[in-house]
Amino acid sequence: MTQIDEATPDPDVPANGEDPLESTVSEASDVYDPDADSVDAAPVRAEDALRYFGADFDVDGLVRRLEKGTFIIPTFEPAAEADTDGYEGFQRGLVWKKRQMDRFIESILLGYPVPGVFLVELPSRRYLVLDGQQRMTTLHSFVHGKYRTAGGSRKFSLRYVGDVFQGLTYESLPPDARRLFDNTFIQATIVVPKENGGKKAIYALFERINSGGTNLRPQQIRVALFAGATVNFVRELNQNEDWRSIFGPHNRDLKDHELILRALSLMPTASGGHVFKPPMAKFLNEYLEKHEAQLPSDAEGIRDRFAQACRLLRSTSETGRETIRLGGRQINAAHTDAVLVGIMSALEAGKELDKSSVSAALAALSDSSTYRRAVSESTSHADQVKRRIDLSVRAFRGESLADES
Repeated sequence: MTQIDEATPDPDVPANGEDPLESTVSEASDVYDPDADSVDAAPVRAEDALRYFGADFDVDGLVRRLEKGTFIIPTFEPAAEADTDGYEGFQRGLVWKKRQMDRFIESILLGYPVPGVFLVELPSRRYLVLDGQQRMTTLHSFVHGKYRTAGGSRKFSLRYVGDVFQGLTYESLPPDARRLFDNTFIQATIVVPKENGGKKAIYALFERINSGGTNLRPQQIRVALFAGATVNFVRELNQNEDWRSIFGPHNRDLKDHELILRALSLMPTASGGHVFKPPMAKFLNEYLEKHEAQLPSDAEGIRDRFAQACRLLRSTSETGRETIRLGGRQINAAHTDAVLVGIMSALEAGKELDKSSVSAALAALSDSSTYRRAVSESTSHADQVKRRIDLSVRAFRGESLADES
């Protein structure tokens, strides 16, 4: 039998219906955020926040545990809900192509060792798949004989493999091959967070092991580890019609969620009630941890002011999209958090804003060389964050920025 080349059309396979279904949310990130991967100068030590141990599971056992819900492979979409004991769904859907799935199954059938997985033990003694979701989903799909595609589901028969396995399904595997498959052991590292600092350490761990070709981004990890009232609040705000017009389509990296979270967490810095300490990722994690179970006391006011801010920004043009792009094609993350904080702070102080005053403030910020540096250079440095927030607050309160240029 001749090996089928990926570039050769197969009359039995629809041109766009072979590869697994991915998230319908856009993967491309149109956000300029140069300091998104800033390094934490004082990372938490694993020995202080985690304990972990190893365990071996055969493939048959892994699949059965997935079916019983003992192992959880959650998926995150903007409106998704998941019962994961405080670790809300965060995986992006199956993103391996069919070739990758087939080659992984073939590796097991040929007796090659496969990489291990990381599991987080939840209080209910269920286990969240922290790393290895693609492998475990592929195993489950192969055993059950089908996988999801954009057109529905397709029969899982091996295609991108050697001649001896061509066209085989799990059910049609020869008995010895099926025993080899079922009995193959996969090593698991089980991580148990300690009460103090455990979630921060898991976040840090994920950043370090999440090095494959389909990395999850910080906000996707964040919504899993700090699921609760504030994560759901941000999700709600993210549905605001005016915000969607300004930002654009939902983003699979959840940068739209993250920009809202940045504005909420930076609001206290505008009044001097809290000092920003870099890096930004750690600052956001600490804010979510503080408000994980309960919203900030002024949540209703925040909701109203956020809606007003988005409505005002959108009123400046047909869509308002250019208001957070600062003259470029990409959304400027630092400019976005500063503008949202500036408008919301002005509204909180009782300032009357309209299309004209908002347009004038945006123009003043754009003309300020100090502000432009603060949203384009070292944007997560404490001085730059304070500078851009202060300038934005002044601009939307109608104060002159002439002495800052």
